[in-house]
Amino acid sequence: MKDLYLDANAHVPLNHKAAQAYIDFNTSKAGYGNPSSPSIPGREASAKLEDARCRIAECIGAKTPNQIIFTTSATQACQWAIEILSSNCEVIATSPVEHNAVRDAFNSISNNNDLILKTNNNGLVIDDRKLDGVTCIYVQNEIGIIQPIDKLNCSYIFSDMTQALGKMHVDVSALDIDIAAFGAHKFGGPVGVGFLYLKNTSDWFKFGTGSSYFMDYPGTPNVGGVVATAVALEDAIQTLQERTEKMFEFRMVLEDGLKELGFEIIGVEERRIPNTTFIKVPCDYKYDVNNCGLSLMMELGDFSVYGVHVGLGSACGSMYTGGSPLMKALGRISDSQEYIRLSQWGDYGKEEANFVLTRIQNASKTYG
Repeated sequence: MKDLYLDANAHVPLNHKAAQAYIDFNTSKAGYGNPSSPSIPGREASAKLEDARCRIAECIGAKTPNQIIFTTSATQACQWAIEILSSNCEVIATSPVEHNAVRDAFNSISNNNDLILKTNNNGLVIDDRKLDGVTCIYVQNEIGIIQPIDKLNCSYIFSDMTQALGKMHVDVSALDIDIAAFGAHKFGGPVGVGFLYLKNTSDWFKFGTGSSYFMDYPGTPNVGGVVATAVALEDAIQTLQERTEKMFEFRMVLEDGLKELGFEIIGVEERRIPNTTFIKVPCDYKYDVNNCGLSLMMELGDFSVYGVHVGLGSACGSMYTGGSPLMKALGRISDSQEYIRLSQWGDYGKEEANFVLTRIQNASKTYG
């Protein structure tokens, strides 16, 4: 056994093939070139950039490569998407379970006409109103709920699909999404690369200083990062079935054992991606009743032999000193950190699930 990394929804380690592709590009002639330059290295860099764009488009079901717009991160992709959405719609409805990147961008442009989508107690959107613009996450990043974005009755929709890609099949054309945002580091690509999908390329508009034409984000393109992203995404899709089988095996054993120990599993009644388990820790945890989730997370990671590294939920919100904003949005008001998230990439199965349960038992005072 070895350390188990169970915070994959926050970050997936760089894929080995992607790392090699990054090195190969940056040690080639193209690696010396700026893709905007007419020099030979520049033209070779540009060719590599466009080849990666084609491969990424094919992986997500886009119809043409120019529907893919590169950004510096998933957060920037979400910010850009919200600006495009607001330019197309007078009234926007957003779900209460969005990632911070979307919620903050939405709040910066929101007006009194905007709406909140209706959800049930598990965070599943159940809104059947006729709506103008909508922003709705595809896979909720903390509890793993898959939202019915293709069933929403709206004229224009943006979906943050960052948590879906590499963990389930994604086809933006089949879902008929207008805008989607992605981040490479969520499926084994490098940090610092994100991308937008635009159903209609005419929706593109300038974002920040430097994107004055129909181009990607402002600044010199990170071609090596984009090339590595294409390789990581292709490998994620090729290995998806095998990894999914292990995800289901791990989750079944883990969640059955957690229920016996008295943990509450959030969203278990809904359709979820198989890699994610979000739980409420019983309040009789031995260290700090007011922050039992945080205490358990630290204890699991600090075992002297092998650690089990989990998260508190959204990595971007893990430094909150109070309760979970997501749980508050779902009516589970708490002033403490009582929840942890266990998420994997598909590396672990039954054996590792039993190992995690043993570690949790050893870290616990008493449950039941």
